[in-house]
Amino acid sequence: MYNKVKRVAAFPLSTAEISKHLVKHPKWSYDGLRISRDVAFKDFETTWSFLGQLAMRSHLWGHHPTITTTYNKVNLRLTTHDVNGVSDIDIKLMERIEGYIAGHGEASA
Repeated sequence: MYNKVKRVAAFPLSTAEISKHLVKHPKWSYDGLRISRDVAFKDFETTWSFLGQLAMRSHLWGHHPTITTTYNKVNLRLTTHDVNGVSDIDIKLMERIEGYIAGHGEASA
């Protein structure tokens, strides 16, 4: 669900549609079932500030990513169970996440 108030349903995307979106976001990858990305922040506090922001957005949209975190490193995986793959909601959340990452400052590799 994209919006808990309006109850907007997700629609599945084809591999071609997903690839088109990932061209704009090369740090994300697609494995045939989900899109994913690794990100590192400068410290633990920045990591959790990012995670708090992402958690609130995910809750408001009723769409919850799989998140794995260790200190300042975060692995994000997005998929929509209702469509058994990647949906428009995953792409919208991916784009929102990129804005959150930019706002928190990704650590240089």
